Amino acid sequence: MGMVTLRIPNKSAKVIVEKAPPKVYFTVYEALTYRKDYGKWKKPESLYDPFERSFPIGLIPRVKKILNSKGHRVRVIDEREVEGIEVNPSWNEHYKLRPYQKRSVRTALKKGMGVLALPVGSGKTVVGLRIIHELNLSALVVVHTKELLYQWAENVEKILGIEAGIVGDNKWIERPVTVAMIQTLLSRGVDKLKLPYGIVIFDECHRTSAAQKFYELGMELPQKYRFGLSATPWRRIKGEEIKIEGAIGPIIYEVKADTLIREGFLAKPKFEVVKYTSKMPSFSERYKELYEEMIMENEERNKAIIEKAVELANDGHRVLIDVRRIEHGKILVEMLKQRNINSEFLSSQSPNRWEILEKFKSGEIKVLVSTLLKEGVDIPEISAIILAGGGKSDIMTIQTIGRALRPKNAKEAIIVDIEDDDPLLFTHFIEREKALKQYYGKYYDRGAKLEKA
Repeated sequence: MGMVTLRIPNKSAKVIVEKAPPKVYFTVYEALTYRKDYGKWKKPESLYDPFERSFPIGLIPRVKKILNSKGHRVRVIDEREVEGIEVNPSWNEHYKLRPYQKRSVRTALKKGMGVLALPVGSGKTVVGLRIIHELNLSALVVVHTKELLYQWAENVEKILGIEAGIVGDNKWIERPVTVAMIQTLLSRGVDKLKLPYGIVIFDECHRTSAAQKFYELGMELPQKYRFGLSATPWRRIKGEEIKIEGAIGPIIYEVKADTLIREGFLAKPKFEVVKYTSKMPSFSERYKELYEEMIMENEERNKAIIEKAVELANDGHRVLIDVRRIEHGKILVEMLKQRNINSEFLSSQSPNRWEILEKFKSGEIKVLVSTLLKEGVDIPEISAIILAGGGKSDIMTIQTIGRALRPKNAKEAIIVDIEDDDPLLFTHFIEREKALKQYYGKYYDRGAKLEKA
């Protein structure tokens, strides 16, 4: 078999296939084809463009592997120049890199592109900032929520000793290290960026629901150094997740939660399950009505949640009750207040959310009920989580739990799930359980079930 040339033009996020026999083009086309879900039917789409003979840059390792397996030799000609300006940051010596953080930074610098999979609580932000520090190049950090926007900006100043630019939340202030919201960059246009950035970092890049946005933005950004930070990486390419790999690259370094628990960097979790008995079965056929009836407004279920929250709060824990709907959160806060437990509800709509978070951090609020803490918001004070929202989203569950897995003065992180008695909702509980077993390995142990009448 002959040589296949893959050429990366300067200022491009695409790779051109050159000097290849016709069969190679078909091989690449098929390898980069996925089935796009259109609801009731699926249509095959490919990330290989037969007209341009091009594909997204993050898929180079995948394409090389496939072509090598078919006996082709592959040569990559990279015409890209490293752009950007020097940042000259300092490094706050309070943030000493842990061994796994050092390894992940070394891997990133060696590979130049790809996803670093580090559990919630492992210091992903520190790793991202260390990459910027080592390369000493201007960087664009892409996030998807306002909370992450300001959290990153704060850390840039605290750890690198420089003021961050902010693009998002009605601001467009660029500096050598700029934190930007993906929505703002896509709606206002990447061409509005004035500074040259040598590095792009996508935070929380595992969000498959945003695969199309990551892809669109990744294809418009030409940076040679491109990295993703992910707490819960995808395990297999099924559908549009391949777009995330196309924009950023494959997973190049991964450390598991059970490793960090064993090494003492994350608190050992204690899993508990609350059971209850509903007064009436549901006859709803639509999920929305079933959810409202059997989760949000289920008096026995809510009572069981409140009992557990009161017990944990009285035991000195700072408790997060995670819910999926605002209405459900408000019901639970009302019930907690009736039990004289100081609690507040927090959502992205809460006008005073920073004030509420500060009160929770200081201990003035004992129980926080929230829809907000799925991803990104860092509150190390949480030591117990009650998963009150149901649902089967493994990524959402793990992200939420990760908030409680910071090392705490020898106090265990307590994770409480609710075993629902409705048949469909029970299958969701089983799905969550499977995800937790996979993620926490030998540390997942349900412990005793807590019966609540």
